[in-house]
Amino acid sequence: MNLDRTAVQIAKDLKQVVFIGAYAAIQYGVARSTRDIDIALATPKTDEEFERLGYNTYQERGKKVIRTRNGIKIDVYTKDVSGILIREIFASALTVRKADYPIRIMCLEALLLAKMRAGRPQDNDDIRQLCKLRGKAIRWELVESMARGLETIQLRQYVSALS
Repeated sequence: MNLDRTAVQIAKDLKQVVFIGAYAAIQYGVARSTRDIDIALATPKTDEEFERLGYNTYQERGKKVIRTRNGIKIDVYTKDVSGILIREIFASALTVRKADYPIRIMCLEALLLAKMRAGRPQDNDDIRQLCKLRGKAIRWELVESMARGLETIQLRQYVSALS
């Protein structure tokens, strides 16, 4: 499964998209695998719109599932990602080139906060790796603008312990 090729195709098909979650973490150097690609969409799409673009949509155990032409599952976010509004995700996204095509990924600061809020074991491992790899590059003013309560302090503690 070539995630970069799939991400480029998704970006070409859906246009206003930011890659979030594990795929974004991998772009920052996190060593891990993933079975799906999480995306933020600026404008929601209907099942019919996805299907016209060649995606497969169906219901599975009461949840909507979207798969790419090559069968990779896509999780789509259209309102927020762990409480971070989609407009903030788009405003702070970074552009990287994959297969000579520009794609947008969630900024490091939003990614760290989203993973802290999710709190699953894999997210905690991603936070540890991100802090080690990129802790010195965190834009703390951006963290402050998105953080709730003590999250900035908690993230600073992670970074000082790991970077």
